[in-house]
Amino acid sequence: MDVSVALNEFLKSFSEKAPKTDGYEEYIPSMVGNDQEIYDPQYYIGDTRVMPRAEIEGSIQNNARIPLGKLDGEEVHGSRDRKRGFGNVGVDFVNPNSMVDNVPTTFGVGASGQYFTQEDKYPEVLKQFNFPDSQKFGKGLTIDQLSAYLNTPLSENVDLSVKGRINPYYVDPVDGRMLGKDKYIGGEIRYNF
Repeated sequence: MDVSVALNEFLKSFSEKAPKTDGYEEYIPSMVGNDQEIYDPQYYIGDTRVMPRAEIEGSIQNNARIPLGKLDGEEVHGSRDRKRGFGNVGVDFVNPNSMVDNVPTTFGVGASGQYFTQEDKYPEVLKQFNFPDSQKFGKGLTIDQLSAYLNTPLSENVDLSVKGRINPYYVDPVDGRMLGKDKYIGGEIRYNF
């Protein structure tokens, strides 16, 4: 089943209805392609607008021929299966209710990660040199970052923004050692003149 179809069915299960906006209306164009404007589907839980997002790309390689060297003057080849992908997913929310009329509160969560597996298969002729049938590499799915944010007005001129993230598999950029978790929580108060 297509992911977008499954997501659409899940969100429809909330029996969402568009809320009364009382003058607050938001237009968010999604994409323009082939000279035709495409609109994001709009989902609601109560009066909170729900906007799922996903950006994922990758590739699959099956039985790709890989050179291994020469044996008795002849080229020896193995084969490689590789699956890799990366991207991010998340969901953003817009709630029209806040401490300031007609100024929404926005918040959301997200995750980014990658997927990698590889198997190199060796030919029968290399068994005499104690080569294995195959070697496997990769961890599969790795979560790179989890994040969340909240933006809300406190008054006509003051906004509060809070952001947080955690990198569960933080690696030292110098020597590649695993350092554990990298955590960040920050906030700011903005005054609009």
